[in-house]
Amino acid sequence: MKRPLILAPDIDPHACAAAWALERQGVTPLWMPSLQARPGVHYTFHIANDALSLEDSLRGDDRIGAVWNRRLHDPAPHCADADRTFAEWEWKLFQRGLFSIAQSVGDALWINPLPAAQRAELKLVQLDACRRLGIPFPDTVVTTDAEQVDALRRRWGRIVFKSFLVHHWEESDSGRMHAVGVTLLDDHSDLPPEAIAVCPGIYQRYIEKAADVRVTVMGERMFALKLTRRAGGGGFVDWRGHAKSGELLAQAFTLPGDVEQKLRALMRELNLVFGAVDLVIDREGGYHFLEVNQAGQFLFIEEMAPEYPILRCLTAMLLTGRTDAPLEAVQGVDMASFRQSEAIEALGERISERPPERPLLTIE
Repeated sequence: MKRPLILAPDIDPHACAAAWALERQGVTPLWMPSLQARPGVHYTFHIANDALSLEDSLRGDDRIGAVWNRRLHDPAPHCADADRTFAEWEWKLFQRGLFSIAQSVGDALWINPLPAAQRAELKLVQLDACRRLGIPFPDTVVTTDAEQVDALRRRWGRIVFKSFLVHHWEESDSGRMHAVGVTLLDDHSDLPPEAIAVCPGIYQRYIEKAADVRVTVMGERMFALKLTRRAGGGGFVDWRGHAKSGELLAQAFTLPGDVEQKLRALMRELNLVFGAVDLVIDREGGYHFLEVNQAGQFLFIEEMAPEYPILRCLTAMLLTGRTDAPLEAVQGVDMASFRQSEAIEALGERISERPPERPLLTIE
């Protein structure tokens, strides 16, 4: 039989939702954060001029129909402390090489292929792809030079600072989300040269927003959500910090045909099956690309727009190994049911026992 492989730790809520959904279809996925470098588990990869094959004692004779590269970790070998550095690197490089060859697990659908996922994590690669495909994005400078930042600010009046890695946290009493990584800079903002010189930062022209748009791309399907201020319309500098405040209005939305075509071209260029794309609509109705997160969060989309069968769509792709998987293949799966399931209770217990270093149910 064919089984999906989910590469994520067992405290990842998205992986937990997918595993629950698959089990409701009578399929138990292989679910692990990495290759299992523990006693009794063996892998043998054989490659020759005319063939390659992988023997995996965990899956036995089962074939892999789809691989969800959700949150791949490095293997953790069981060995003496004196051997740990050597063993960790050997396992890490073996896993990296193995999973960089899509055919190592047969003809499985990868969501997303490891080399493509690693490349798509690079924001400058994304912007260069947009440049070549003719997809508009804000004028951007990446620099450690305060004079260059000031020149961009003088040109556009207002600019946005972004870090390469976004950090999130949630207030324990109010549940309000905060993010470090997006800051609006204007004529009154200080630009201390010594702080800017510490590390490269991303500085972009600020777009006067009519709305933000989050597009969740799953294979051949796209689910677009328009995000505006509930009072008076318009957009936020960063809508993520307002997702739980009641100020944000989220509406299911149909993309214009030309915008959809360009996003499909971008996904093909980056070789991605899944992506969470952030767009901005300006006051004149123009669309501007901000970024695509190849491992972005998506459970919140279905909760904001229950008419979008996002969890069902992912489950169908994992079941069938097809990017155009028919939704009829999956029954009884939605976020509301998952929220009421025993699986999420068990997830909460695992998280309590092994608290993660960062919040797991963020919006990114």
